[in-house]
Amino acid sequence: MRAGDRTIMKLSIRSALFIAAALLMIFGAVGYSFTVVPDLHGDLVEIGVRPTVLGGTVLYLYFSAIAMFGFALMVSAAAVQAIRGIPPARLPLAVIAVIYTAFGVVAFSRSHSPHHLGPLAMGVLLAAALAIPSSRRSLT
Repeated sequence: MRAGDRTIMKLSIRSALFIAAALLMIFGAVGYSFTVVPDLHGDLVEIGVRPTVLGGTVLYLYFSAIAMFGFALMVSAAAVQAIRGIPPARLPLAVIAVIYTAFGVVAFSRSHSPHHLGPLAMGVLLAAALAIPSSRRSLT
């Protein structure tokens, strides 16, 4: 196997990991936005939470959904960069990987629900993509 072939293989694995993480993150953000938040909103209304508390709580639930979409967009952009052979910025992606991994570990350790393995998988996939060393040689 030539050095150029190894570079392309690294690029392919890194790209695949970024794409997998981005797709899972988009899926999670969509599910959270269109299923979890409305369900929680309905539950809060049902138990009679004051309107001022309800409004603020739902607002911040939607803020977290927007943040999830923002993280997914950043990882998607990194996937596109990796496909094009451009090394993505590692620090912002590492922060996202740590956030998702830490949340997944804490949530799963508290609930033991397999649903909380999703964020852990997203963080680990992203961390694995970042762990692949970038090539010193350009593909062009």
